[in-house]
Amino acid sequence: MKTSSITLILFLLLAGASAAFAQYDPGSAAGITCWQCPVCGYTVSLTPYQLASVNPYTPCPVCYSAYAFNFVQVPCQMATGYEERDGTANNSATTSSSLVPVVPVPNTGSDSSYMPVKGKILMVLPPQQYREEELNVPRDYFQSKGYSVVLASKGVKTATGMNGESVSVDLDLKDVTLSEYAAVVFVGGEGIYDQKLNEDPDHQALAKAAAAQEKLIGAICLGPWILADAGLLNGKRATASETDHIKAKGAIVSNEAVVRDGNIITGNGPTASLEFAKAIVAALEESGSSSDEQGISRKEAGLALTVPLGPRPQAISTESASKWRCTVCGYIYDPAEHGGVPFEQLPSTWKCPCGAPKSKFVKI
Repeated sequence: MKTSSITLILFLLLAGASAAFAQYDPGSAAGITCWQCPVCGYTVSLTPYQLASVNPYTPCPVCYSAYAFNFVQVPCQMATGYEERDGTANNSATTSSSLVPVVPVPNTGSDSSYMPVKGKILMVLPPQQYREEELNVPRDYFQSKGYSVVLASKGVKTATGMNGESVSVDLDLKDVTLSEYAAVVFVGGEGIYDQKLNEDPDHQALAKAAAAQEKLIGAICLGPWILADAGLLNGKRATASETDHIKAKGAIVSNEAVVRDGNIITGNGPTASLEFAKAIVAALEESGSSSDEQGISRKEAGLALTVPLGPRPQAISTESASKWRCTVCGYIYDPAEHGGVPFEQLPSTWKCPCGAPKSKFVKI
């Protein structure tokens, strides 16, 4: 879902505004509107004053996978837990914060403290030369299905792609807590071969630990090499962009674009990215790994609501932030004109005013 162009312009014009909720009288709900995260469904109700105070680059406080300008306006009366009484908007989940969550809560029987946010998926990138399609296509699909995506790599804070794209890394491999994730996905690219990541003990250890915890494991392109060297493909049906290596490690090579054998799903390259992503989501939902136990508690969400729409992403000096040019229409993204937010920190769903995706931009 996309925010309307008018709403986006409004957010951008007000990007520099600072929040001052103390001046708002909560007794008056006239003009309240509701805004929903397109990734996890988290919804807030805002007065016109609050809306004017929201920075468009603040992330969703629940999934951190979408920014404020990605939020879409929804009818408040259609949001569970929100209703109008005598012309006044009310919410049963009202807290001390002036931002009110309007999120449906599943009936879990003995425990209904979790919001309907599906599990987190860990995507592991080569530090350099990852394949852009194998990151962006699955990540966008995972998020569209309600999953939160966390990016991990080794030794870098920013990973670089084969075609010039770069992306901020959320975690170093050594800081990964596997119990938090429903699935682990190894993104391919020439970096796996060039940096011999399939022989790296940390990558192998992560793959082995995921298998030991019976996590769903995905690997695409050269990613299956890591699984093969970790001993996970011996006797398993699998595929890869170059299959001789995994065959030598005992894999039963298949000519299919995407292959599933138990908890392991492999894809043969960038053209299989969407089919690969769909297979992972299907396996998660089949196994129930995306159940509410992977969700976020009300207590955690309540803490996140102490600031408007969560913490603002860390901006870097506009002097050091690079400009990026759209290869489709020539539009130039200048961080200085967007609150100092680097191009790399924009969500994957961000698009050029002409409609082109981030992958069509080049650094200048």
